[in-house]
Amino acid sequence: MELKGSKTEDNLKAAFAGESQANRRYLYFAQKADIEGYNDVAAVFRSTAEGETGHAHGHLEYLEACGDPATGLAIGGTSDNLKAAVAGETHEYTDMYPGMAKTARDEGFDEIAD
Repeated sequence: MELKGSKTEDNLKAAFAGESQANRRYLYFAQKADIEGYNDVAAVFRSTAEGETGHAHGHLEYLEACGDPATGLAIGGTSDNLKAAVAGETHEYTDMYPGMAKTARDEGFDEIAD
């Protein structure tokens, strides 16, 4: 059976997104713990974030067969990875963030929109 188009592909994408978000959250929590003087807690958050990175990379390795979960473009080699990264960043600044900013302004969240 082909991975592309399967429920397992969807599950891997969801797992990759979840692990990636957990990594960023834990690094944010570590920064807050540092500011508050909880250096040991910050170290635990950073260590946990590194574990989440390993999990995310494992999911992404399987997803190479299907393409970049963000753009659908081929990934794996550096040339393909660069193309996927440029496409993803281009989408963010040309479509995603302008649309989100408009919604925020329409809802009265000008500070968030900026």
